[in-house]
Formats: sequence, structure tokens, C-alpha cells
Amino acid sequence: MSPQSTSGALPAWRFRRMHPGEMNVDPIEGEFFSTEALGSLADALVREAIQNSLDARRSGTPARVRIAFSGASAALGGARRERYLDGLMPHVAAGRNGTGQMLATDAPLEFVVVEDFGTRGLQGDPRQSEDDELAALSARNDFYYFWRNVGRSRKGASDLGRWGLGKTVFAAASRVSAFFALTVRANDPTPLLMGQAVLRIHKLGGARYYPYGYFGRFEGDFALPVDDADLLGAFRRDFGLARVAEPGLSVVIPFPDRDLTPQALLPSLAHHYFVPILAGDLAIDVEHDGRCETLDAESFERLAERIGRSEASSLPRLVDLARWGLALAPSAPTRLSEPAQLAAPRWSGDPGTEQALAALREPFNRGDRIAIQVPVWVKPASGEAACSTLDVWLERDDTISAADEQFVREGITIAGVRGGVQAGVRAIVCVRDRALSALLGDSENPAHTEWQERSPRFKDRYRHGPSTLRYVKGAPREIVRLLTRPAEGRDFALLRHVFSLDVPTEESVRRREPRTESPGLDGSGEARGIATARSAHAFELQRLHGGFCVAGVANGEAPPRYLAVRAAYEVRRGNPFTLYQPFDFDMDRAPIALALEGAALVRRRENELMVRIDDAQFRVTVQGFDPRRDVRVKAILLDEEPAA
Repeated sequence: MSPQSTSGALPAWRFRRMHPGEMNVDPIEGEFFSTEALGSLADALVREAIQNSLDARRSGTPARVRIAFSGASAALGGARRERYLDGLMPHVAAGRNGTGQMLATDAPLEFVVVEDFGTRGLQGDPRQSEDDELAALSARNDFYYFWRNVGRSRKGASDLGRWGLGKTVFAAASRVSAFFALTVRANDPTPLLMGQAVLRIHKLGGARYYPYGYFGRFEGDFALPVDDADLLGAFRRDFGLARVAEPGLSVVIPFPDRDLTPQALLPSLAHHYFVPILAGDLAIDVEHDGRCETLDAESFERLAERIGRSEASSLPRLVDLARWGLALAPSAPTRLSEPAQLAAPRWSGDPGTEQALAALREPFNRGDRIAIQVPVWVKPASGEAACSTLDVWLERDDTISAADEQFVREGITIAGVRGGVQAGVRAIVCVRDRALSALLGDSENPAHTEWQERSPRFKDRYRHGPSTLRYVKGAPREIVRLLTRPAEGRDFALLRHVFSLDVPTEESVRRREPRTESPGLDGSGEARGIATARSAHAFELQRLHGGFCVAGVANGEAPPRYLAVRAAYEVRRGNPFTLYQPFDFDMDRAPIALALEGAALVRRRENELMVRIDDAQFRVTVQGFDPRRDVRVKAILLDEEPAA
């Protein structure tokens, strides 16, 4: 539905005056994107802008995104500059507006354009102003939620964006905290143009002003989009838009942040959206300095070679694994057995899973790629349960010193999720099923970089929700653990090709072995438990199958800074730590796997492990030991890091 024609006065910026006694609330949504998992402003812009484009993609149509940098030659000056800044700059210059980036009064208006194609645009009635005008089954109003809401969204369960905060990154990327957006809707060919500024509560001419301002036509304080053909034509020409009549959204960011450069965008694009790009669902054009660089399925490797990130050397292998997994036929992956519907999902004690993975052990350990489809039940607190799936693609890579694990939900890489897979393994966990994608999306933080089981949007929304989340995150680690676990029993021919000695038969060994051997000491049965030595009561030491866990206890006191752990297999006589041999196990080598929560690794070698404690309720999990042998563990809390 188009607004009634608003021809007349030229559009301008306007901020609403605040009433006496009105609650003072400064916008803080930009802080949601200040996360370590997002390395830069470029990361935030790439993730949020393209996420919105993928959510708005028309069914069966690939999305194409154009990102164009104006450069100094195309910057606007004089009357053209003032046309788009009229009414904005006095508010930007007002005290306490929060931008902190003052501009010269005649600074040329440089800009960045972000346009998407193959999408539906901001559909809906531009005059809608309240939720209660929406019937439960009415058509979605993207225009209303984009322009008139913060932290509120009506996106569907499988959409990438759920918090209603993604568009705020456009203002955060501008040195004047503002942006323009022109949209053409798939169901209405009339183009519509508006702008929004996100400042702070500020005073100008003695009056107090609301932090959010609009560019457009106004009926009182109510902002309406510009639909005048001449004005829209001038806007397209001034900012060099590629959009004419194609449905989609074109965003213009005036005075972009200095950190927003083509060199910063390309690595972000490659890192956060490599799966939809390689699948052919997304292509990005980056225009700058008179040239266009296209990042798509065909050019990905060529452009990715110069991304400049620390993981650049391993990126080609990651791309190869992703291409391989995406090209697999639906029946190709090994499907694990379906878990029990009523119980919480767990990786231990499932004979069906171990049997299904047994056939993959040899191919994986000789370096072949493997694909596993993992069924998991998604059980909403209110609603019917559904059996969903996730795909896990794995390979060994001895050239990487750490693990390379990527978790991808509906195309976007969830950059802050780590499952603790062991070093020397590359893993991609790809979630494409709608039910599981909805559960994971509900657990994500606003920046979509983490899965948080204590999130208020996730807590109590699903039966066994936290267990399901941990099950998905732990999938690559647990699958690798099962694939690298030593085979049951003894291999009596193991050293036949090394030593020219007579190898005893299994029967002769059994005749010599006493029948009273203790489980865990001779490797003939399940270990009874872990023997421990403690130095404090600020943590609990728990036995796990094939390993142990050191978990911090919140007792109201600040924890020491470091935790030192030593482990050794139990022996019949003597000190197990003194008698430890590197061929028993090595903390830094397979099959030993380490997972940290609330702690950071300082070093690990042979049978020793040192971590820095960042949270009183830390958790250090070590697995991969022979489950038929007892493990002696000594954990000590330290105030200072000892010398290496």
C-alpha cells in the first residue's frame, strides 16, 4: 500500500521535542554489536546488512548485494550536500548527542551504498504506527518494523534476524549516526525513501529533543516516506544507486566510519557468509576506486587468497570441505540413529551411534572427509515436537596447530560458538532444517555470534532446550572422540611389522593372565573412577567417560587466577605422575580433547595443562583417555602463573 502523494515541501530532517517529565532513555542498541566475536565495525555491518537481505530473499531467487564506496571523486558538495543534511547537522553538533565525531561544516558528503536484489523490499503499509493494527494472521509489515521499532521484530522462526536490532548498524556505521533507505516493494512498484538518525537526548535552542530523528515528509511529528518521482530520481543519481524498479532495499550511509573500507569488508564477507556464497544463494559486488570485485561461488577462492586474516592459510581447505559437503547427495551422509524423544539428547551410551560411526573410523583416521547427519528432537514448550537434523562435515588436517570449527545456521557463521573439537581437525556444522534453526536462533545474542542457553528468549521456551543446545555444540567434538577412540580389545598383530618376534596368540595370553586383575589397571575393563588430589575447595573434580571435568564453585570469593592440572594413568606400584610416559597420552595431541568455559588456555603439553580462570564458575573438560584405565588427576589453584 502506497502513502497518499506527499508532493509539496521538500523533505528534511526533523526531531521530536520531548515533553516535561518524559522518561530519559538514550539508545544503547549499538553496544549489542560490540563483541569480541565481531572483530570490527565491518564485521557488524556485513553480518547485519546481508542477514537482512537473506531474510528478505524471494523464494527460489539468489540474493545479490552491492556495496559501493563513493570515494572523494563522487562525494557531494554545495546544494546537493545540503539537500540531504538540511535539519540534521545542528542536532549532530548539539551537546551530548553521542556521535563524538565532529565534521567540518563544508566537508564533502562521502557515502557507502548497500543495495540488495532478488529480495522483496520493505513491504507493508507505511502509515501503520501501532501493533494493534496487525491482526494475528495479517500480512507482515516490514516497513513498520524497520522504521518504527527498535528491539522488536515480527520475523519468522527461521529468519536470521530476530531481535529487531540489525538496522541500527547502519546508523552506527555513520559518523553522523544517520542513514537513508530507498525501497521498492515486490507487491507495489512505487519507490519510497526515508532516513533515520540515532543520536542521544540533546538540547538545541533551549529545547530537549528525542534521540531518533527522521528524514521525509511530515504530518505533525509523524514521518512519511518520500514518493515524489523527481526527488527520487535525484536521490538515485546523487548516490549512484543501481536500483531503478527492481524490488529490494538500497541503504545509503553518509560520512561512513573511517574503519569501513573495502579492504576491511572483503575478509568479513568471506568469513561470515562463505556457505551461502559457495552454495550459489548469495553474491556480493564490492565497488571502489573505479572497479568492481565480485565475491561469488566462482570467484571465492581467488578473492579469498588475499583476505589478510590469520586463518587465510587454512581457508582454501575450509572452502574445499564446504564445497564437498554442499555437493553431497541427500543420501550420502551417514545418518546416526534417532535419539529417544522423551529424554534429553546425549552423546554417551548410545550403541546405535557408536555402531554407525565404527565404519567411518578408518576413513577418517587415514585423512578422508566424512559427512554425518545427526538427528535431534526439537521440543517446544507449547507445541508439537519435531525430529530435526544437523550436518557435520569433518576432516583431519595436520597442517593446523589448533582446531578449525565453524558453526553455520541458515547460511550465517555463528562466529563465537566453539565446541572444543581437538587440534588438527576441521569441522563444519551446518544447520539448514527449519525446526532446529528456530531453536538455535532463539538462543542467539543480538549480534548473532553466540548460542546462549540462559538467554531470556530461550529459557523455558523448549523442553530440554539447554541440553539440545549443548548436544549441537558438542557434536563435532563427540563425533571425533568416538572416531579416534581405540578399538575394543587388544591388537596382537599391531607391532608385527616392526619387530621380528613371535607374536603371542590371544589364547596364550589369556592362559597366563591372572583372573583377578583390577579393572582400570590392566586395560581389560571399564575404569572404576578417577583418583584425584586437590588443593582447594573452590572447584569440583568430576569423572566423565574417558576423562574428567574441573568445575568452579561460586562461593562468594574471587577465584585464584590460574588452574594447573596434571594427569597420569594409575599404576600398581609407584607414583603415577613420575612414571608417566609421553606415549601414554599427550594433552596437546589426539585423541585428547579440551573444552573450556569461563577459562582461557595458557599452555598444555604432555600430561600438564595450565588455564587462566576468567569466571568463578569455570569449567575445564578433558576427554579422550582410555576409558578402561584409571586416571589420577591433580588440580591446583594458583594466584600467579608459574614459569613454563
